[in-house]
Amino acid sequence: MTTFTLISTLLAPVVLVTLYWWYGRRRNPVIASSPARAFTPVGVPLGVFLHPGHSWAGLNISGEMRLGVDELLTQALGGVDRVDLPEVGTRVERGKPITTLWRKGRALPVISPVSGTVVDVNRSLKRSSMAVGNDPYGAGWLAAVLPSDQRQAVSDLRVGADAVRWLKRETQRFVDFVAGRATPGLVGVVLADGAHPVVGAAASLDDSGWQQFEREFVDPIES
Repeated sequence: MTTFTLISTLLAPVVLVTLYWWYGRRRNPVIASSPARAFTPVGVPLGVFLHPGHSWAGLNISGEMRLGVDELLTQALGGVDRVDLPEVGTRVERGKPITTLWRKGRALPVISPVSGTVVDVNRSLKRSSMAVGNDPYGAGWLAAVLPSDQRQAVSDLRVGADAVRWLKRETQRFVDFVAGRATPGLVGVVLADGAHPVVGAAASLDDSGWQQFEREFVDPIES
C-alpha cells in the first residue's frame, strides 16, 4: 500500500464526519440564546402625564400634545416590530384606541390619553419602530394631537411623583401577573429572579395570556 493510499484511507472517515456535521448545521442551525434581561427601573420624565392604559401625553409650547406609550409597556413587549400610525386629521377620544403596536405577529392597541384631532405623526417609525422601545418618551413618540379642551386635556392623568409611584406599583402588578401565568418551563422566560420581570415577558405569553395582558394593562378603563 502506497503512502498516498494509506493517508487517504485514514482521512476518509474524518472527511465524512466533517461533511455530515456541516450538512447537519445547515439543516438545523444552532441559534445562540440571549441571556434574559430583567426590567430596568421605570421612570417618567417631568411634564409627562400618564393614562391608566399605559400611554402618555406631553404638552408642547404650540399647544399640541405628543402621545406615546410608557416604559412599562415597552419593556413588557421587549420591542415593537411595527406601528400603525393614525391619519392626520383623525378625531380621537380619550380612552379609545389611537393606533396599534405589533409585536411577534400580535396587535396591541394604544389608548389615547386625550381627546382631540391628530395634527402630526412620527413618520420615522414607518422606517424603523425601534425608537418606541429605545426612547419611548422621546424619539419614540407616536402622534401629536390638538386637544379639544386644553384645560381638561390632562385632568385626572398622573404626573410627577404620583406618576412614578403608580408606574412602580404597576410594575409589581405585572410581576404578579406573569408569575401567575407562567408554566414551569416558562418561568425563566418571563421572570428574571422571581422579583423582576424579563424584558419581553408579555410577548412570551401564550395567546390567552396575551389577551389577558391587554385587558388588564391596556384596557381603556379609567382608574
